[in-house]
Amino acid sequence: MDTLNIKIDSYSPKFYAGAYLVQIVLFAAVFCIWSDSLGIRNEGVDSIYLSLVTITTLGFGDITPLTEVGKIVISLEALFGVITIGLFLNALSHSYSAEMKKNEEKIDKDRKETLRKALELHVCLILDVFKSGNHFAWDKHAKHSAPIEEVESFARSVYKSINNPNTNVNKLQIKMLLETIDQNYDTFLSLTPVAAEVSTDILVEWSSIISNMRNLKQQYQQCIAKVSNEGDLNWPQSSDIALQVQEFIQSTFVICNIPKCTNA
Repeated sequence: MDTLNIKIDSYSPKFYAGAYLVQIVLFAAVFCIWSDSLGIRNEGVDSIYLSLVTITTLGFGDITPLTEVGKIVISLEALFGVITIGLFLNALSHSYSAEMKKNEEKIDKDRKETLRKALELHVCLILDVFKSGNHFAWDKHAKHSAPIEEVESFARSVYKSINNPNTNVNKLQIKMLLETIDQNYDTFLSLTPVAAEVSTDILVEWSSIISNMRNLKQQYQQCIAKVSNEGDLNWPQSSDIALQVQEFIQSTFVICNIPKCTNA
């Protein structure tokens, strides 16, 4: 029974509309060819007229069959017409529901993409400031951050070299990275529900970003505390923050829908 319902629902409203018109023509031909056997007159357009008023169940009664066979055939056309109209309306309803569902899915997909783009702006801000090493960039707003296309090559280079003694990451870049993370940590934390709305995978990566930012924030605060206590400001070495930076970059690439870095 379920298989039958699936097959019926798979036809479009146009199919049943076409079937309805075909029935009109077929029964009109039957009325015309076998008019004597059916006990109905065959004059001009009478066959088409009778088929139309029968299938639409109007039944004016000006043309009536005089034989038992004629009554059965006309009754069958009326029955088939009602069934076909019912199937047409059912298919129309399913078609409308499917279209509505498709539109809702598209709206939801577009909304989630907009949210993902917002997350992308924030992670790109961190990479943008890290890349520039600009003294005044730590308070930069996410909407002014460079797009992922402009920071991707830098991020991949950092991922591969940050653990090496000859890394091109300098002290100023480390300083700006830590200051920007300290400044934006609470904002990233508040965006966790947004990440959850996008997808479970994005939420997992966002949680990883938050975790790594928390670690880097703690390192920054420890440096600042040493200044107050000892008057000595020593920023972490690149090797001290390498793991957190690498994980941040990998999660950022997932957020931005681009391939992760390879370890090769």
